[in-house]
Amino acid sequence: MRILVIGAGMYVTGRGNTGVGTVLSSLAESSKWMDIVEVVVIAKNQSNSEVVEGAINRINETLKTNLHVRFRRIEGDPEKDIPEILSQELLDCAIVSVPDHLHYAYAKELLRKKIHCLVVKPLTTSLHEAKELVELQQTNGVYAAVEFHKRFDATNLYIKKALIEGLLGKLLYFTVDYSQRITIPEFVFREWSSKTNIFQYLGVHYVDLIYFLTSFIPLRVIAVGINGVLRQKSIQTYDSIHTIIFWKNPIDKNDTFISQFSTNWIDPICTSALSDQKYKVIGTKGRIECDQKNRGLEVVIENKGIQAVNPYFSEYMPDANGTLQFTGYGHKSISLFIDDVARIQRGITTPESLEGGIRPTFREALVSTAVVDAINRSLLNNSSWEEVDDFR
Repeated sequence: MRILVIGAGMYVTGRGNTGVGTVLSSLAESSKWMDIVEVVVIAKNQSNSEVVEGAINRINETLKTNLHVRFRRIEGDPEKDIPEILSQELLDCAIVSVPDHLHYAYAKELLRKKIHCLVVKPLTTSLHEAKELVELQQTNGVYAAVEFHKRFDATNLYIKKALIEGLLGKLLYFTVDYSQRITIPEFVFREWSSKTNIFQYLGVHYVDLIYFLTSFIPLRVIAVGINGVLRQKSIQTYDSIHTIIFWKNPIDKNDTFISQFSTNWIDPICTSALSDQKYKVIGTKGRIECDQKNRGLEVVIENKGIQAVNPYFSEYMPDANGTLQFTGYGHKSISLFIDDVARIQRGITTPESLEGGIRPTFREALVSTAVVDAINRSLLNNSSWEEVDDFR
């Protein structure tokens, strides 16, 4: 299998000490049991060549793998980049890990060329773009998914099981608190953080999760954006965004609940984790509180301070023989996509069979994209109530 990776940022390479490099680490781990001939990483800046080389050398040494990764510089124009790459490379699928506002253009060109693709969240920044991608995906009969890895977190799956069993009674509300260090918009995403906002970039994870957990449909939203320190640093985006979303049962229109989100990306650098995230589910018969930062593992290291470690997301862990392997629900999200593509190519499954909540497909992502679209309209219209447009 030959795989195209678009982008060479922190989620791909772990650059800037932001992590292990989930995408390349996942592909390296997958290469232990799958015939991955080559990975081609493309990015606009030639300086990324050294970053990619350093990352894959580190990853191969850590995992005792021999994944071959090659870097190619592109111009940054999807309509030219993708046709040129595909005319010169024989590729089976692609992983898109670029800034939010570029998702649509790259995914569209991949789907036009009938390339299976996985896109990091959010799918697109507007609902009409997402709908166009779904139509294109169906027309060309390819598989397309969004990298919503929270669907594979065991704690979330436990909560889904509790809701299926009706343990909480009638759902009343969700509360979500999700934040990241200010280093993300100020330094890591400096070039494009003004082109997105914290709800669109990060909060969308929990919109998809609530839909996945409940199957309820979002109806209307209201959002308030708070300005402050980022604009003082010439970054034209909100410090925090606070929202209310109304949801309804698609079977019983009288069965509704609300979700309340508080999202920010101005946490201090000294916070114990890159992301601080927790949520609560409240029903008439019970409640569940889920702290997704404090997983019970606190590490104190000289010159690094206190770290709240989440070993269940993406981490190198020893197997029974003491050999390091890459594990976690972040890895599972990516490796499962690669496996699904292989199964489709062998005729074992089809893109259609992965719909209906089986995978976070583009069609599934219409829900979260519709909410992002409505939230952005609310922010533009002085925190007005906005109906969530029909995404079906």
